[in-house]
Amino acid sequence: MFVAQQAARSRVVRTTFVVACLIPCAGLVAWAGWRRTGVHRDGLLRQWAGAVGLSLSVDSVEHVRPGSLRLHGVSVSNDRGGRLVEVPWIEVDGAATEVRIRLPELTCSPAAIAAIVRLGRAWLDEPARFDRNVVIDVDRFGFTDAGGAASEPADRPGLRIECVGVEGGRAIRVRTEPESEEGLVVQSLAGDGSAGRRMAVRGMVATPVPIAAVAAALGWSAAGQTAGPEARLTGAIDAELAEHGWDGVFRATLTEIDLAAVTATLPWHGHGPARLIVDECLLVDGRATSIRAVVDVGAGGLEQEGLEALVTTLGCRPGPGWRPAARRGDVGFLGGSATLAIDHRGLRIGRAAAPGLLTGEGGVLLEPPAAGVSLDRVARALSPATALAVPATPMSGWLLSVFPFPRSGAASTEGENPVEPNRSLPRDLPGNTPRGPVGAGGPAPRR
Repeated sequence: MFVAQQAARSRVVRTTFVVACLIPCAGLVAWAGWRRTGVHRDGLLRQWAGAVGLSLSVDSVEHVRPGSLRLHGVSVSNDRGGRLVEVPWIEVDGAATEVRIRLPELTCSPAAIAAIVRLGRAWLDEPARFDRNVVIDVDRFGFTDAGGAASEPADRPGLRIECVGVEGGRAIRVRTEPESEEGLVVQSLAGDGSAGRRMAVRGMVATPVPIAAVAAALGWSAAGQTAGPEARLTGAIDAELAEHGWDGVFRATLTEIDLAAVTATLPWHGHGPARLIVDECLLVDGRATSIRAVVDVGAGGLEQEGLEALVTTLGCRPGPGWRPAARRGDVGFLGGSATLAIDHRGLRIGRAAAPGLLTGEGGVLLEPPAAGVSLDRVARALSPATALAVPATPMSGWLLSVFPFPRSGAASTEGENPVEPNRSLPRDLPGNTPRGPVGAGGPAPRR
């Protein structure tokens, strides 16, 4: 009898051990092993790729603690297989309402910035697809050019990107670490019954950013190299996107401009450094209603045809230092500056700090115009020589799409600097026989 009881107790103990200890332990080992397999990793990648809409590859996945992952050797590619971003590791902490992501460094090309902006817009507009708040911390940040070369190493201050729901809408806040006044907030506004979405953007950037990165973020990929590969931008914006376009104000400073890049598609070419300071640009319904800016140029050169175009098309006056040169000759200058005012009255060019608009070794080359000019003449002067005249060229068409609308009769009744009629007038150039407007009305001949 005692033997039978002992045998029964042994069976109970063995069964309990197997059920309570051995099977859970084996299951835990199998579960841990499965989480380290490529099948588990590929499943996570498919889930994440479906969420962000981009192809991801990861060398390995490490489960640091419950709800926390560390991804090693992360690479993000576009739909054509091109590499957008490569990161040595990423930490991801997930909760029911929030996801926190940390990156040791992030170096973005213009293509990567464009992809990130598209993803941000999707987060703002598709709450069903992105149902949690997201906080991203980047320890070091930098930029590369379109070819992948580092135009700026990843040694900028850290970034924090916060994607959160606010006031019935959603907002993305980008700020530097440690926190300062520098930052940007993009907010999706609640609808007011009108067609189209509404969005507000406000903030300021004090650390210069490559203009190619700004152009990529705005969707102007072709404009990224227009100012030159070294051009940098700082500025501030407070604007709102409504049904008919942007309303608001911005100011900006564009430095390290390369005149050779700026004039590459124009009928005349120049070279040298320049800087553009936009003191204020007012936007109403997607169109600039008033622009106040200053242009400074350093030592460089401009083709004689370019100087003539500034006289015949924009109304600038030859100065005491004007000297005739060969038709295709290059005229050197020591520097210059000008104020620009653009509104419904047209363009008015004035003298800034320098004695004239452009100064050479013999003195002032160009003086400000005595009158303003209509904006279609400005667009005509900036039309490439190989294209048709206004409004067929991409540059002139874009300029006319954002320039202020002229008001009938405003040119003759407002301002001290009236706008000349909408036509190009030939002017006498010292030492030259008048040849008609260069860069106006049609392409200039090239050799």
